[in-house]
Order: sequence, then C-alpha cells, then structure tokens
Amino acid sequence: MHLLAASTQRNLGMAIAVVAIVGFAIYLIYNVMWAGRGEKGSELELAPNRKPYLSDEELETSKLDLALVSGLVTLVIIGVALPLYWLGEPGRQQGYVDDSRRQFTSRGFEQYEERCASCHGGGGLGGTTSTSVTDDAGNFIAAIEWEVPALTTALYRFSEDEVRHILNYGRPPTPMQAWGAPGGGPLTTQQVDELIQYIQSIQLSPDELQGEVLDGLVLQVRDDVLAANDGDIADQLAEAHEAVNAAGADEIAAENAARELARVEELIRETSEQHIRNLDSPDRGELLFNNGVYGCARCHTPRDSWRFTGPEEQPGAGPVVLARGSAEEADVVAQLGSLIPAYIPGGGAFGPNLTNGATLRQFDTAEGHAGFVTIGSEEGMGYGNFGQGDGGGQMPAFGVCVGDRDSGDRSPIHGFCSLEDGSVRPGMLTADQIADIVAYERGL
Repeated sequence: MHLLAASTQRNLGMAIAVVAIVGFAIYLIYNVMWAGRGEKGSELELAPNRKPYLSDEELETSKLDLALVSGLVTLVIIGVALPLYWLGEPGRQQGYVDDSRRQFTSRGFEQYEERCASCHGGGGLGGTTSTSVTDDAGNFIAAIEWEVPALTTALYRFSEDEVRHILNYGRPPTPMQAWGAPGGGPLTTQQVDELIQYIQSIQLSPDELQGEVLDGLVLQVRDDVLAANDGDIADQLAEAHEAVNAAGADEIAAENAARELARVEELIRETSEQHIRNLDSPDRGELLFNNGVYGCARCHTPRDSWRFTGPEEQPGAGPVVLARGSAEEADVVAQLGSLIPAYIPGGGAFGPNLTNGATLRQFDTAEGHAGFVTIGSEEGMGYGNFGQGDGGGQMPAFGVCVGDRDSGDRSPIHGFCSLEDGSVRPGMLTADQIADIVAYERGL
C-alpha cells in the first residue's frame, strides 16, 4: 500500500512540475516577444480615482529589500514544506488506516462481548450453548449442548463477505442466529463491519494455527500412545502425578515432581507426533477429518458438533453432557430411534453425505478433489443440505487464506490475507494434510 501511495504522489508531483515548467516557459516567451513595446492602456496621467504612490527612489531602499526577503522566505517555506508534506503523506494515510482499525476493533470488541461471547467464548476461543433438536414440524426431540466453534481462524476459511452473510442471516440449522439488519437482527451495517474487524484482530498467526491443528491430532491419539508399549508411558505418567500429589508443601519436592511431569508430557507429545507420522495417509486423514473446527466432521458427520444432555445431577449445576459412545448416550439414542440421525462418519449433516463413493462420483481425480477442499465451494452457489446461496460460505477453504477474496475496493482496514511486506498468509492446512483428508474421504 505504501508503494502504491508513493507512486501515485510521485506521478501527481511530476505532472504538476511539468505544468509549472511549461507555464514558466510561456511566460518568458511572452515577455521576450513584448519587450520594449509600450504598455497597452498605459495612462499618461493618473486617473482621478488614483493617488500617487511612493517614488522609485523611496521604493528602492529598505522597503524593496524587505519585500524581496519576504518573498524569498515564502518561497523557501513553500519549497521545503510542500515536499516534506508530500513525503509524509503515505505515513498519514497509514496512520488513518491504523487509527480506523483500532476504532473499529474496539467497537467490535464491545459488540462481541455483549452479543457473541456467551456462545463463542472470550477472545473467540469457542464454547458451548444449550439448545434442542426438533423435528420438521418444530416439535422438541432432545436437549443438546452445541459445541460452538472458535472464531480465531474464520478469515482463513471464509471471505469477509461470507462472514458478513453469516452474521446478517445466521447459520441454519445451527444455533447461530441472524444478527444483521438484513436478516432481521439488531445490528447495523457498520456494527457488523466492526464485528468483522474485531474477528480479524483475533486471528491466529500461521505458526499458531498449525500448532493448534497438531494439538488436536495429538489429543486424538493420546490414549493409543499411552496404551502402547505395554503401558510404559502411562505408568510413567501415573507415577509423575502421584509424585506431584505427594509433594504437598515441600517446595523442592514439588519442583522436582513438576519437572518430571513436564518431561513425561513432552515424551507423550513426541511419541504422539511420531505415531501420527507413521500412520498411512488415509489414517492421518481420518484424524484431520475429525479435528474439530480445523476438520470436516462437524459439518459432514451427523451429531458431531453436539452432545446430548441429561438431567442435573446436582441442583443448579446444569445438565450433564453425555459422552459420545457412553452407555447413557446409547440409552438416549435407543429411546429416540429414527428421530435422530445415526452417527456415521461422513454421513452428511450440514454438509452433504460423503459415503458410498459420493466423492468419487463428484471428483474424477484426487487432484480435483484436493483442489475443491483447498479453495472451498464456488462463491454464490448453494452447497450442502442447508446452502444459503449468495455469500453464504458453505464449504470453507482449507488450503488458502480467503479473507480478502471478496474485498474489491473496500477500505484496507479490513485487509487480512495480504500482508504489508507483500507476502500472503498460508491456508489453514498444508497441501500434504489436504491430500491425507482426500485419501480418507475417497475411501468412505
């Protein structure tokens, strides 16, 4: 942006300089051509409405020196101040952008805290909200706890126009309601823009994002790692926890126990990462597919983004969230029967069913399949079981940053993917990770 601004000002300055030089040349030619000629319309005598001024002898004294010095000072000021002002213009423009961004971010934070944090959590880190499952007629089926996604990667996956559409019209059939005036919500267009600017301010850096993705994969394989090698690592972990509990108020013992626990956790982490690297591509793809907000299952697998809730075990403690696969959940599923969808990996929920060779029929090659996962669904085209049409952002982009995709001539305060040094943020997942997901999906 700085280079563009400087180039524009330089071109404008050159144009002004050319006009000034040409004008001065015309002035000189005109004076040379008319030199020695009598002044047109000169008066031989003063008109009655004029009075004599100072004579040449009086003018050509300190008065003339003062006039000349004053003119010279004025020219110096103009000659120095204008270039300095021109050179400082890019900084002033960037200052305006930065100040506007701060103002929008501050106001967006206030909007977020008031209206969004109760579901999406403080700082957009994700949360839960209680809601219910209903049938097509709107009749209550079951109470559930919806896992609300974090917003810290939203602009990696969705363009600003897609985020704006979701804020304006909601995200059926999720608990995400319409907040913008076009969808019947309470927020004005500017307030929605301020929310988007706040969301931009909390986006993870590329390194943080990859760390979060890997953390999710490690968490999924942790139990397998602890059970491997005859449970040797699990025994070390148990002993480390026992040492922490036994240390009590003994500071030296507590410090040693904490150090040992950190060593075991680091061992678990390293072993888990190696375990992931040793997996076949489809198996790694399954982990990535089921990796929460960074994966695919919350949209493509029924019931993945929510859990059943049972009655309160203690008054005022809130309903108990039933663990997937637990006996309590199995009882609820058995009672509801066909009223709820079966938990089938890739079986279709918000996004379409990917099983029974659906992806093979849609994409002739794995490369074409990977390309679609990389850039997401075509803008303006409905996608999935609840496609919203224009700007809905149905299938997010997983391999390229698309926050600026629809920006057009919008103010640079909203820029996210294009960095000031000319580089572009990478996508949420690497090409190898997307290839693993494709390998898994094409085998469903």
